[in-house]
Amino acid sequence: MDNLFGVPLTTILAVLATIVVIAFGTLGFIAWRNPLLVRMGLRNVVRRRAQTVLIVLGLMLSTLIISAAFATGDTVGYSITNAIYNDLSDADVVLFFDQRTADEGVEALSDADLARIRDAFIGRDDVDGVTGLVQESVPAINDAERLSEPRALLVGVDPATADEFAALLTPDGDVLRSADLGPNDAYVTVRLARDINVAVGGEVALVFENERHTLRVAGIVRDNALTAQTASTGGGALPAGGLVAQLDRVREITGAPTDLSLIVLSATGGVRDSLPLVPALTEDVEAFIKDQGLPAGVAADKATAVGFAELLGSFFVTFFLIFGLFSIAAGVMLIFLTFIMLAAERRAEMGMARAIGMKRLHLTQSFIAEGMAYNVGSALVGALLGLGVAYLLIFVMSRVFEDFGLNIAFHVNPVGFAIAYCLGVVITFLTVTISSWRAANLNIVRAIRDIDEPQPLRGENRSIGGLVTATLAVFWFLLWFTPLLPVRLVVALLRSVVRRIRRRPATTSPGRFRRNAGGWAVAMLVIGLVATWWGGWISQQAFAYTAGTTVAVLAIAMLWVYFGGRARPAFTLASGLVIWYWLMPLPFSLMFEAGKGWTDPVNGFFSLLGLEHPPVIGNLEMFFVSGICITASATLFVLFNAELLLKGLGALRFLFGGLMPAIRTAIAYPLAAKFRTGMAIAMFGLVVFSLVVMATLNSNFTQLFLGEEATGGFQVAVEGSPNNRIDDLRTALREGGYDVDANITGLGTMVGAMARITSPVKPPAPGEELDEPFYRVRSIDAEFAEVARFPMLSRAVGYESDAAIMQALLTDPTVAVVDETRLTVPGAFGEPGTQFRLTQTAKELQDAPWQPIEITVQDPVSGAEVNLKVIGILKGSVSGAIIDWAAILVGPQVMADTFRGGEFERFYVQTADQTKAGATEVARGIESTLIERGAQATSIQQIIDDSAAASTAFQLLFEAFMGLGLIVGIAALGVIAFRSVAERRQQIGMLRAIGYSRRLIGWSFFLESSFIAIAGIGMGVVLGGALAYNLMTSPEFTNGNEIDFAFPWVRLIVMVSIAYGASALMTLIPARSASRVSVAEALRYNG
Repeated sequence: MDNLFGVPLTTILAVLATIVVIAFGTLGFIAWRNPLLVRMGLRNVVRRRAQTVLIVLGLMLSTLIISAAFATGDTVGYSITNAIYNDLSDADVVLFFDQRTADEGVEALSDADLARIRDAFIGRDDVDGVTGLVQESVPAINDAERLSEPRALLVGVDPATADEFAALLTPDGDVLRSADLGPNDAYVTVRLARDINVAVGGEVALVFENERHTLRVAGIVRDNALTAQTASTGGGALPAGGLVAQLDRVREITGAPTDLSLIVLSATGGVRDSLPLVPALTEDVEAFIKDQGLPAGVAADKATAVGFAELLGSFFVTFFLIFGLFSIAAGVMLIFLTFIMLAAERRAEMGMARAIGMKRLHLTQSFIAEGMAYNVGSALVGALLGLGVAYLLIFVMSRVFEDFGLNIAFHVNPVGFAIAYCLGVVITFLTVTISSWRAANLNIVRAIRDIDEPQPLRGENRSIGGLVTATLAVFWFLLWFTPLLPVRLVVALLRSVVRRIRRRPATTSPGRFRRNAGGWAVAMLVIGLVATWWGGWISQQAFAYTAGTTVAVLAIAMLWVYFGGRARPAFTLASGLVIWYWLMPLPFSLMFEAGKGWTDPVNGFFSLLGLEHPPVIGNLEMFFVSGICITASATLFVLFNAELLLKGLGALRFLFGGLMPAIRTAIAYPLAAKFRTGMAIAMFGLVVFSLVVMATLNSNFTQLFLGEEATGGFQVAVEGSPNNRIDDLRTALREGGYDVDANITGLGTMVGAMARITSPVKPPAPGEELDEPFYRVRSIDAEFAEVARFPMLSRAVGYESDAAIMQALLTDPTVAVVDETRLTVPGAFGEPGTQFRLTQTAKELQDAPWQPIEITVQDPVSGAEVNLKVIGILKGSVSGAIIDWAAILVGPQVMADTFRGGEFERFYVQTADQTKAGATEVARGIESTLIERGAQATSIQQIIDDSAAASTAFQLLFEAFMGLGLIVGIAALGVIAFRSVAERRQQIGMLRAIGYSRRLIGWSFFLESSFIAIAGIGMGVVLGGALAYNLMTSPEFTNGNEIDFAFPWVRLIVMVSIAYGASALMTLIPARSASRVSVAEALRYNG
């Protein structure tokens, strides 16, 4: 992967490397100006090695997430690019028969078309080969082994032109020539040779239009896009091997003496060297086709295919980064927490340093030096471990993709690795700088005497004038300091150098520092209100609208406290309102039906004034925004109300007996340090929240699309070969000796074709041509309509039941049913492009009666056109597993009159034994009976199970990736626990002196960490479960599908158990250490 969404990785690396140089330059500047400060910072790194290791492990997670995301994206992009190069080989531009530009009655490319293209391009310097191919899907049978491949690809090549492409390669890489083939010889691809167990010298029987032909295997060649159905050319089907014979012999078999399936051009150069020439060649070919009116189109060109691979790699990087944002955010919070605890530990020391002349800036610089030491090591460790995590992710992905013929091989791009390292350094550096600045802002007297700082929300001057002054200072900071920070650093550096050269002392001194959070509260209120207004009434962006509302509500609580109000009721009410706002329509949706529509109280209030805004739109970013807002609010709610829990436990002290003193201290101590406790709870809550939401959504969507309705009332799907069509499956089975009556109780026939949708069509942009989309059309017969269980999402006026819809398809040639995926989805990612879409949404069709929707479809070969009226929308839960059911469903008369009787048949069987084993046995029997007709029979339940297994594998993959954030929470508990023992040695001594036993001390520390872990985990489970319930019961989110909501209890219990178990293990060592503190030593302890 060389680009990330079009931006070269080298450019990204250059920008990040510049910032890293600035970071290290800052450290060098500090070392040059005040080397003592650097030594003071670095000595703490080596003095407490165990603490250093713990901090490094905690800080590395952000880099680990980024490194794993880039390595995964690199691997996916590299593997797909490799597959494209292997598949296309020297074929750089591939042309196919385009029905949209063909004259009526023309159904294939011809030798005449090839000749015109050869004459135009073969003499050019940028083209070294042009050839034509015939490709037909046929059943290939090894009679000796009774093995067959129903979808083998029979390929005819012209020896005079095809050998220029060197596409026929042996497994060892040697080139075979098609000119060496005899009239009854064929090269067989590796996959086909393996599937039907045939070797060189063996014979393969082919059946085309129910006539057998036998070819001798003259050699084994690799599978690629020209010789087989590969992952990149299978059109969604599983890969299948192929046979390569001379063009004349294949045309003799197919009975089409001049037809061609593909025309292939090779640009000058090798497989990879020709890539720069391909875009211009493709444009010239397209222009020539248009000028000459040829019935051809570009099926694939190597440059576009490689670009798609790059885009897919970028998608994986972005996808993993987005889902890793929760863990990255938790990592940032851990950095803050670490430096808060380091500052608390050294508070008296820093107070003394300030008393003897150090400035706040000096303390900040010392912390930055220490933080950069942690940063360098943690970023490197994180980047390296990220590669290990990516390797595990790729190992799981390769197991999923190998069934589709795509080989995923682990690959690391050094540039991506360097970006991950630099980005980790940058994130940690910025966080360390801000947290260092905060840690250094202390009062000298309070620090030396170890007195708590005053309430930060209550400044010295709480008047309106003081608030205005503080607000102006905050906005001055935001407008000047942040945007011009790099300029100010450069200016400060130059001034320092000049002073050093001229040996003059600094002539400026910092002004008096005042703590006043009122200004920040006003700034938050203004920013929140502006974001709400912009997101709701201007841009309709949900992230700004909801986040702005959240910030505004919390800012009001801060202002209430600023003017003297009590903190607990203010923040309890504000945080409760925010949680309620995010979790609406709960609890009203559980009380009465009308409550399900109560989702936006802000817009509801303004609608009373006639000022409501249009619907807001949110995408994947709302997952992260909702998590941050809900978790922050819930953390405030817990912190300001946990004392009530202590009172409640006091009433139940008879249940806890001798543990009650330990429980009291376990809750009281964390509440005495609300900020760091809140950070730790938020870390756990944020990650667990994301895991619960993801696991619940995944589980319910799997149940929706791969549940019982996905079988459609059938047990076996039978796919007929388009070159060996079966008109009546029952008759064909009986002729083959199969006992139909004993095994089959119902059999529906579906005939398929591809249709051009001429109405409705998305209007073209100015200067562009109208691009009419194609979509599947499938007709059903009477028995299919009788057996099928196809529930409708919505029905048009005049049709009272699903059965009435199915009956209308059989009797009325002007009606149709469309699957749910063709409805417009509000807020969908990107534009629908050239896909066929109805303009209505699922909610619109479900909320109000609707008249049949008119569409116009056309046979692209004959040009025949028919106007249809959509009378029903098939639920997505039916079409989730069988792709043929996601189509425009019509009656048999439409298929016969408009689409020339269709192009192929699909049969769906209801078996006497409807178990999975019974269906599998029937499928084997049908395939064995129709081996020479190329029919494929599969248990539908097996298809569903395979899809569910692949889906579950990906779900667990992403959940495991997101679960990496738990490492941060566990590391945070470890940091808190270890530092608590050091900070509270004297308190431990006092507790022991007044009667606490060693066991009680150990329990106190263990329960203290357990309180934080349980609070965070419980908060994440409750909030994540509530949000997931809201989403899965929202018609907008499920596109109108009704879901039988269920929590994946087993998966959630496993998650919670792992999270708490690991946390408990992390706190055992410090708890044990605390219990062994000697009373006398603790009371004499001076730090």
